[in-house]
Amino acid sequence: MCSPETLPLTMEPESGFYRDPVIVLDFQSLYPSIIIAYNYCFTTCFGKVSHIENICTADKIIEFGGLEYNCPIDDIVLMFTTNKLHVSPTGAIFCRKDVRKGLMPVMLEEILDTRVMVKKAAKECKNDRRLARILEARQMALKLIANVTYGYSAANFSGRMPCVEVADAIVGKGRETLERAMKLVGNGAYGNSRVIYGDTDSMFVVCPGATRAEAFDIGKKIADDVTRANPNPVKLKLEKIMHPLILESKKRYVGMSYESINDVEGVFDAKGIETVRRDTCPLVSKILEKTLRLLFINDMDRMVRYLDIQLSNLSQLPLSDFIFSREYRKSYAETAVVASKMIAEKRKAICRRYEPEVGERVPYVIVSGEPKSTLISCVREPDDFIFDRRLKINFEYYIRRQLLPSLHRALNFVPLKIEWHCPVTVGCYNCGALGTRLWCKDCIVDPKALLLAVCNYYWERRLLAQLNDKCRKCLSLRSINIDYNKCINMACIIKQKRIFLNRSVAELAVRCHFLTGDKSLQ
Repeated sequence: MCSPETLPLTMEPESGFYRDPVIVLDFQSLYPSIIIAYNYCFTTCFGKVSHIENICTADKIIEFGGLEYNCPIDDIVLMFTTNKLHVSPTGAIFCRKDVRKGLMPVMLEEILDTRVMVKKAAKECKNDRRLARILEARQMALKLIANVTYGYSAANFSGRMPCVEVADAIVGKGRETLERAMKLVGNGAYGNSRVIYGDTDSMFVVCPGATRAEAFDIGKKIADDVTRANPNPVKLKLEKIMHPLILESKKRYVGMSYESINDVEGVFDAKGIETVRRDTCPLVSKILEKTLRLLFINDMDRMVRYLDIQLSNLSQLPLSDFIFSREYRKSYAETAVVASKMIAEKRKAICRRYEPEVGERVPYVIVSGEPKSTLISCVREPDDFIFDRRLKINFEYYIRRQLLPSLHRALNFVPLKIEWHCPVTVGCYNCGALGTRLWCKDCIVDPKALLLAVCNYYWERRLLAQLNDKCRKCLSLRSINIDYNKCINMACIIKQKRIFLNRSVAELAVRCHFLTGDKSLQ
């Protein structure tokens, strides 16, 4: 069997921050539409032109997919003379619909027609939410089946019926269709509009100097012209207007999207960046999203003020913002230095059944370690961090290695440079004076400073008692000894408050003050 030769078109984007509206156009079910429009199927393909040319000098047996077959050369010549053949951009030959209609086009037509019928029924059942949800799930299932039909012919390693000739023809025709659409936009018939990015079945068109309403009109005109230039059912639709838009790189962009000309407020729409990725921590996604939202409304003062407040108060953020959650794959190399692998080995040493399942997401945090310590040695499970009050979150790693790179990638196009300096000393509990001890030389003998620490300590004890009462109600228990720290719900607000109280230094501040008499801690 031949190797695949064609890849989908992924154009190198013109990266930047676009304040002008950007039209996002998308082909509706491109690969299924290509199969139906051009009659691509196992049952309509005669092989490649290069293979058929060799028949004149060799045997009539040619390779097709994973098998060989006796090529009907006389029939091919007859169909060629009567213009009943279609040659794909990759050189594969297919007969037209009037000769034989392929099984894949027939199947896809029925699936797509059924999906349209189900979607229509779902709209008519708005009053019955249960039935509407069932119908919505069914139409999504039909869409999935239609979209993976191409993969059935392209799966040359694990598939049941791989056929490179058919798969390459579908990809090649899809690539050619997108290139023709991009060329149509570039001919200058739509003002100063130009294509800044194209990917598989979609393209981004910027409209310099146009308003959002004008961009919608231009987008509809482009969609109609491209649809008319292609056979049915290939259809280009106006998906949305991005205004503004930050285009970082291939498959990485973010902006405010408008799906209708009547939309007053845009929807924050991101793809490929940290706000939607699951391999980063909530700290990065939350701060990045808020920063970009302020940037998109052009409120630079609020954005700078927000970043200053967040980066100056990292110790006040909940533990859940610092938790990474990576997928456990189990099949790691022996030399692999992966956090989820290390945690799994630690759990397995306790009990074999404690090992994470394959695909399970393993939570962990990065704590401060000794100088020159490796990153993997600073990995801890959230429970270990909660129970060991000596551990401290490694803020420098989270900011310099996680947050700042993601901010720089987005804000470099503004341009805006962000710098952060990690505090190297601990402030006085009362006045905040920099130093290495909990009290400065003035506050350690000040009765008012001690009174503040005592008040904070008793306030925290009362708050902890209230939290315990709420946890008992959550568990439907009244009088029983419960280890509340064993709760694993990191998203619970009560849990976050409990972690903060357990790591408070108010009690230590009272004990080590000069007036308390505990000289060993001073």
